[in-house]
Amino acid sequence: MTRSERIAMQPLGPEQTFIVGEIWTLAWAASVQRANLYVAGSKQTQEFRAKIKDFVGRDLLPHYESPCTESQHYQNIALLVEFGTRAIPDILRDGNYRYGVAQKLLNLALKYYWCLGHIPAPPHCPVDRIIIEKTPLRGRVNWTEIKDEAQYREVIEAIRQIAGSESLARWELLNYSRR
Repeated sequence: MTRSERIAMQPLGPEQTFIVGEIWTLAWAASVQRANLYVAGSKQTQEFRAKIKDFVGRDLLPHYESPCTESQHYQNIALLVEFGTRAIPDILRDGNYRYGVAQKLLNLALKYYWCLGHIPAPPHCPVDRIIIEKTPLRGRVNWTEIKDEAQYREVIEAIRQIAGSESLARWELLNYSRR
């Protein structure tokens, strides 16, 4: 088992168990809170969340143990969208696990793991309203409605223009603030 799988799936002690649980609670809540992801009255939301968490820990986090390429990161988001769409499609409002929601979950979880020193800096940052408002795309793009890689790439390129030589992850860390 890789280091990231141990962190994500089988923490060694109660301290790690607590922190990993908090990471996932925070990342999940931030990714779904405004997304209107589920069909009203869905009963399998906790099962869906558990499947996503297991998939990310088992299949995606290992790619971030050493610096992950941007190409691999785009592929990982696509894999997460595909997995989430297939996991329990009947509970999803439009039958799809949207790209914007998937990137927010993965990018935010990676940000937390990076800040804890468990992985190198991820290639991107979590894209949300606060970050989009700092770009020329303000008012034109809603992160919860990003449906594909092309729309996401447009936002990433807008952020890259503002970040300049700073990595996207570090730029976001220095510029993000809740209101």
